[in-house]
Amino acid sequence: MNNKTGYPSIDRPWEEFYKYGIPNKPDDMPWKKYLVDDTAIGAKPPQGLTMYQLIYDVNKGYPDQIALNYFDKKTTFAEMFQHIDECARALTAAGVKEDDYVMVSLVDMPEVVYSFYGANKIGAAVNLIDPRSDVVTLQHYINQVKPKVFITLDLNYPLVKKAIVGTSVEKVVIVRIDDSMPAAISLGYKLKSRGQHPKIEYGDGVLKYSDFIAAGAGAPEVEADYEENACRIIVHTGGTTGLPKSVMISDQITNNVAWSYGYIGFPIKRQQVWYNELPPFIIYSMMISVHLPLFYGVTVVLNPEFSVEKFAKNFKKYKPNYAGGVTEHWRQLIRSPLMKDFDMSFLIAAVIGGDACPREDEIEINEFFKAHGCKYPVIKGYGMSETSATVTTETCTANRYKTVGIPLPVHDIKIVDPDDTNKELKYGQIGELLVGGPNIMLGYLDDQEATDEMIFTDEKGERWLRTSDLAKISEDGFLTHKGRLRRIYITDNAGTGAKIFPSVPEKEILRHEDVDAVCCAGRLKKDSTFYEIVAFVVKKNDRPDDELTEELVKLCQEKVPGYMQPVAFEYIEALPLTETNGKVDFVRLEERARELQLADI
Repeated sequence: MNNKTGYPSIDRPWEEFYKYGIPNKPDDMPWKKYLVDDTAIGAKPPQGLTMYQLIYDVNKGYPDQIALNYFDKKTTFAEMFQHIDECARALTAAGVKEDDYVMVSLVDMPEVVYSFYGANKIGAAVNLIDPRSDVVTLQHYINQVKPKVFITLDLNYPLVKKAIVGTSVEKVVIVRIDDSMPAAISLGYKLKSRGQHPKIEYGDGVLKYSDFIAAGAGAPEVEADYEENACRIIVHTGGTTGLPKSVMISDQITNNVAWSYGYIGFPIKRQQVWYNELPPFIIYSMMISVHLPLFYGVTVVLNPEFSVEKFAKNFKKYKPNYAGGVTEHWRQLIRSPLMKDFDMSFLIAAVIGGDACPREDEIEINEFFKAHGCKYPVIKGYGMSETSATVTTETCTANRYKTVGIPLPVHDIKIVDPDDTNKELKYGQIGELLVGGPNIMLGYLDDQEATDEMIFTDEKGERWLRTSDLAKISEDGFLTHKGRLRRIYITDNAGTGAKIFPSVPEKEILRHEDVDAVCCAGRLKKDSTFYEIVAFVVKKNDRPDDELTEELVKLCQEKVPGYMQPVAFEYIEALPLTETNGKVDFVRLEERARELQLADI
């Protein structure tokens, strides 16, 4: 690129990768009318459609093709839309209207798809809930949106039962994991899980999903029109303090993401396979691993269990062309005996998100892929709930070690001085990443103060979101993630991905009368891509380390979730500070945490 200014947001060097048309664009795809421009530069996503309307429009001509696969029970597009219609009528019969909210606390299963699009069809918003949420958190979510209907796993009903007391919830709809399994597999599951499911007294206010659907049989069919900037999805992002915040996402935002992926060069074809075990309450799951593949007519394999240990087995079984996960999924896969001499030529996109992929892992994974017939390297990306999943991604032509790719066509990015968002930094300089464009969230529900802290409008009238992540941009537009201003570490919690917020244990440790200061820093667990934290403590006195550690361990055990508890306590004279702004130098502490690990501490 000639005549560079030195500022990425002005030069937009990543656009060079979008100038060469749409690779592998089939001629017979119904979605081609939404990718009418040869390049993404200046192109516009489909406008004025709900999520339901978009996937119906591109798939209605293929009624017998497979939309969903759940334990080898395959659901055609015609059957999926019938189930969606039935759920929409059931919600209508239950009194749900346009702009109401429907609580959905499920795992990856057909009913989460039917509920998601059924609510969207009638103009309601789906509030995606983590089934692990406690009663206090559930009550917070309920009181925020005042729903009439709460759709939940039977395993979580005891908590939901307590949470709905005195609230707006009129009907609880119970779904079992085996409801949509093939008969033989369902029988095996029932025998294996005998005694693990709660006894539920069904009645007018507590219904099996099948009875809920039956109750809506006579209800009128309602299809809401598209409404600009209306909230249609809520996901929850763990706040560093207090209760999680509720992120509001619109139809247009969700459709924009699906459209954008058409320009990054994957040879997407109808009836390819996308494997998904990422929980639906994570925005990436429903937006990237459900809505996106359905937009392109790709079959979605739904697995209700998030398990890095079983990933290789399921991968070998389903042979997906696309699959997303954290680094640990792919590390486990390439080490599995099941993969020895296994032909992986079918694999197009092995996507890694959630946290940084160490360079040595990326090299090892790519070498394994190549040796097993896969033509494509692993795909890394960056995103967050507030940016509607993906901000940057690697593509078929833009893939580089230690980076997280280039921006999707619907996103703008720039790097600024963390202490002055008006001061953009140049290529190669590390600062805070800002994300702009039409795909940042509408805002946090009922929290304008938090929204204003996250999003601001510049002098040109453009909205920008502060990510609190440190990054840099190369001269050809690749983003490299360098750490966090707001520290969050991805870890494992009972087999499921979870986030460690260091401020949670820090707050409790600071309550101790002998502690003057504390900072928790993360490091990778041994032979893992999940994190653990070490607490660096400054004492107020000369209290013996062993005595204080014993008390702090007990304090954390009582007040802090197990996966967020420090694995070690290190006592130091003072917290290290950066030379530039005098703030705590988290990077130095993270380095020290790794050094301690080498010393078996």
